[in-house]
This record gives sequence, structure tokens and C-alpha cells, in this order.
Amino acid sequence: MNVAAHSPPRTVSLPTAIFDLSRGRQALVSIAQPVLCALLALGRLPDLRVAALGAVAATSGELAVFSLNDLLDYRADAQSLRAGKGDMQGFDIDVAFERHPLAAGHVSLALAVTWETFLCLVFAVSAWLLSPLCVTLFAAAVALQVVYCLLRRLTWLKTVISGVMVGVGSLAGWVAVAPLDVRAVWPFLFLSAWETGGRNMSNDFADVDTDSRVGLATVATLYGPQVAARAIFGVMLAIVALAALLPMPLVGRLLAVAGAAWFLVLPGWRLLRRPTPAMSAAYFNRASLYPIVALAALLVSWLVERVT
Repeated sequence: MNVAAHSPPRTVSLPTAIFDLSRGRQALVSIAQPVLCALLALGRLPDLRVAALGAVAATSGELAVFSLNDLLDYRADAQSLRAGKGDMQGFDIDVAFERHPLAAGHVSLALAVTWETFLCLVFAVSAWLLSPLCVTLFAAAVALQVVYCLLRRLTWLKTVISGVMVGVGSLAGWVAVAPLDVRAVWPFLFLSAWETGGRNMSNDFADVDTDSRVGLATVATLYGPQVAARAIFGVMLAIVALAALLPMPLVGRLLAVAGAAWFLVLPGWRLLRRPTPAMSAAYFNRASLYPIVALAALLVSWLVERVT
């Protein structure tokens, strides 16, 4: 079946539609996750070969995971668009030009599958050259993504699976440069919690109106706005605590916790006091950037160590 049949007139170019199929803006931001794990594992900047292969693997892998989500969910996304999701206003870090272009009919299913296959092949080759275990962890993350999408109407617990998926996928950066050891537990828990409460639950809350209309099971649709806001805030506190336990110099941990005040605590407190989809969207947009803050904190801590 070609999803583009009876599609509305194209409002964006094909390249920009493909970019949003991969949620390109969010995917590029998400590169910070495996990079953070790699630098925590290595304890220094990598050599040029590892950095180049890692950049290709991280970029293609993140784009592939987000594209896969829209591929697996394209029927549900089409329902959501008909229910009004396409009319949502305001900044959304997930959308640069168009929301769900596959479901909207502006990217054909055949092209979407081809794009996904290409991204997976690029990732597989570049990641294998770093470590075959990278490919294994990516495959595990893909499997968890499939389970997550299958549970879309069944249980809100799928958000926990999404968190584990991001934690596992991010550890591909770790194994690219070093064997797994006990230190990897902390970035795994940190990124899993961040995905669960910083990104997934808050994005669900922002979409609660359309999700309710099409029968998606989320904390917000099942338990209401106040419970969703409290759950997000509770996980946010865990994210901040886990940031303080990341295996980086003390200066880095202090900076990561301090950065949480702006990117997590402030918008989280506003959401707690005014539990609305708009406030949750604001929290989601800002929290999505937090792994970059943690990565910057690590790099600054190394710089401080060198000059002192």
C-alpha cells in the first residue's frame, strides 16, 4: 500500500519531508547521548579515526531509530493527524518543517523503507568497524523500539521500554571505545530516566488531546494531567540525582546538576504548578537538550583539570 495515495498537496520539499521523517532536529540533538557514553568510557577525546567513524555511526543510528518509529507508527500517526495533531501550534523540537510526513502522505512508504534501510546499512558498517558489539546493542534497541510501538494502545508502561531502549542504544557509544564495566551503569540509568520522564512522558502529555481521541495508552490519557505532571517531576528528580553520579570529575557533575536547574527543574516546576499540554511541551523541548548539557559539563571538567 502506498501511503501517498490520495495525499494532500505537498507543502514542503522532499528532502525536508525526509528530514522530518527522521525527526532530524531531535535526532541530531540525540547524538550527544552515545557521544557522552563514549567519552565517559574513554576518559579523553578519541583519535581521529574513532571520532570520524563514531560521528557517522551516531548520526545514521539516531536518524534510523527515529525513522523507524514513524514507519512502525504511520497508521496510528495518520489517525492522530486526522484527529487534529497536524494543527498543533507552537515550537516542537521534533518538527522542523512537517509533522509525520509519512503519515501525511508526503513521503511514500517505499521511499521511507529505502531510507531506513540505507541508514541501517551505514550504521552497521561504521559501527562494526568500531566494535561488533555496537551493532548488537543497536539491534537490541531496535527490538525494544518495535515492542514499544506494539504496546502503543495497551499500556503506559511502554514509556519504560522507551527509556531502556535509549539507555541500551547509547551504550553503543561506550562499547565503541572500551569494554563495558560497572561505570556504565550510571550513564545507562541516567539516559534511561531522561528518556522516560524528560522526553517520552512529557511528549505524551503534550499530545494528550489527540492521543485520547485515537486511544493511545499514556500516563496522561489514562490518569490525567495532574498525575502525569507529578510523574514527570518525580522522574526529573531522579535524573538530577543520577547526573550527580555520572563517572566524570567532580566539576563536571556539579555543572551537570547546575545545568539541570534551567533545563529540567524550572520547566518541571512550572509544569507541576500548571499541568497543561502547553507546559508539558515547553518542558519536553527544553529537557530534550539536557544530554548536551551533560556532555558539555564533561568537556569543561576536562578543560579545568588541564589548566589547574
